[in-house]
Amino acid sequence: MIKFFRKIRYDLMEKNKTGKYLKYAIGEIVLVVIGILIALSINNWNENRKNAIEETKILKELKNSISTDIKQLNLRLEWGKRDIHYATSLLNHVEKKLPYNDSLNKQFVIISMAGIEKIFSPQISIYKVLESKGIDLISSDKLKKQVLDLYNIEYPKLDYEYENYRINIHDYGRPIARTQFTIENYEDPVMKPVDYKSLSSSIEFINTVKVIRVNSFAINGILKGLIEKCQEIENIIDNEL
Repeated sequence: MIKFFRKIRYDLMEKNKTGKYLKYAIGEIVLVVIGILIALSINNWNENRKNAIEETKILKELKNSISTDIKQLNLRLEWGKRDIHYATSLLNHVEKKLPYNDSLNKQFVIISMAGIEKIFSPQISIYKVLESKGIDLISSDKLKKQVLDLYNIEYPKLDYEYENYRINIHDYGRPIARTQFTIENYEDPVMKPVDYKSLSSSIEFINTVKVIRVNSFAINGILKGLIEKCQEIENIIDNEL
């Protein structure tokens, strides 16, 4: 093809047809430019198609991860409600000077409990993949902002509150548990006070229970907000897909 065009140029030059030669040369340049533009357009189309396929895959996996997180968050919300109920019940007994009964033993556990239920482990593997590929792979600006806020602001905020809770348990609750209770049935522990009368008048114990209740209210507030945010992200992903 190149030899063919070259031959035409030479023929025009040899016949001294300068005007036709210039028109032909310009036409040839235009054809080359059009060819380049078409090639670039095809290349861009292929890249956009690849990105769209990759985005769809990422969004599906991201939705699965967030769905798993929502299950965790709902479970921890229920545990938080239980802790608030236990703390409120204990404070009610103390403040009203109600007599001791065995049902309280299960509730006393909240002053020393900071195990797995006080840890939230979000599914972050797909978010790490998204970070490595570039967050701009997500075409929706709204979804992009929601995802960034979730993993970089909202989840760390919950972790901070849980850490604050664990510190209060470790520094204040457990010393009381070690000195003023006997622990029974370690698989499903209950704590029996050594001297309930003395315990119920202990400012240290009362304040610790109050702090735990405040912590639990704060955590549950964050959990509710997170569940709503995760559900909103799920809905946006559904619309994008």
